[in-house]
Amino acid sequence: MNMKLKAAFQLVLFALACWTIISYFEASKRGALFFRTQSGGMEFEINITPFILFCIGTAVYLYVQKKMGPKSKKGLLLPDEFEEQDEREQMLTAKACRASYVAVYFSLPIAAVLLIFYPLFQSHIPFFPILLVFAIMIVQHLAYIISFHKSTKNSGTI
Repeated sequence: MNMKLKAAFQLVLFALACWTIISYFEASKRGALFFRTQSGGMEFEINITPFILFCIGTAVYLYVQKKMGPKSKKGLLLPDEFEEQDEREQMLTAKACRASYVAVYFSLPIAAVLLIFYPLFQSHIPFFPILLVFAIMIVQHLAYIISFHKSTKNSGTI
């Protein structure tokens, strides 16, 4: 499978996972309130749409990966990025991992500073820490993909 297609799939799956966790977070607050007060009816609701979409997206990704790519001996334990075929690909992966590390090195302090201001807008965006975690994941992933793509372009092979 093409690296750009993999990256797009993975970014969509990150977004769906974030939406799923946020919906579970909101449902857990309503559930805790329900069990604490037990007034206002005998039910509370949870939105399972994000979970279903995440499962469908994951199934489609795994199906496309299985059909288009070679079979991996390691299964799903390692990310696709670490399935290098030769030393050149290992070097490209090492450069991309370094760029990803540097991106996280700078994004974590920014996230920590943003969390200082979290109490000011907690009532408006209670799931802000979840968004920050997924934003860091997306920054790390994009840094890896962009660096890997630049390295392959500079090495003369695409």
